[in-house]
Amino acid sequence: MKMIKKILVAIDGSPSAMNAANYAIQIAEQFDAQLEVVYIIRYSPGKIDAGIFPADVQAQEKDKAIKLIDKIKSEHPGVKIHDFEILGRPAEEINKTLGKWEADLLIIGHHAHYFFEHLLTSSIEKKLLKHLKIPLLIIPENYKSVESTI
Repeated sequence: MKMIKKILVAIDGSPSAMNAANYAIQIAEQFDAQLEVVYIIRYSPGKIDAGIFPADVQAQEKDKAIKLIDKIKSEHPGVKIHDFEILGRPAEEINKTLGKWEADLLIIGHHAHYFFEHLLTSSIEKKLLKHLKIPLLIIPENYKSVESTI
């Protein structure tokens, strides 16, 4: 078994993603591994007729991502945390980041609602599994770590 030195955790601010981030931090601490936090900002069509432009929605989402990642970093100064805020489609951007960063483990959260049904259709997990060459750990939304910090 390969030693875990680099962990990539993909977050979007949802409760399941935050559970995944907490779990990833715990693993990074136990293995003294580096942690890459990637926040995927999905393309937004906005609502132009209502005066909400895609660029504005994406800028707000990026600001939210930066604040969340800064909070994670400040609460865990002992963990080596790198971060990216990327605009795009989650599965594609996670795969690209995996290729660049060469992680040993990918951790993502998943909404508990219809987990298995969603996993077998067109979920992000299914798209990731098609190209993944490292272990994938999926943390369900209803998992609560006793050491949850964020």
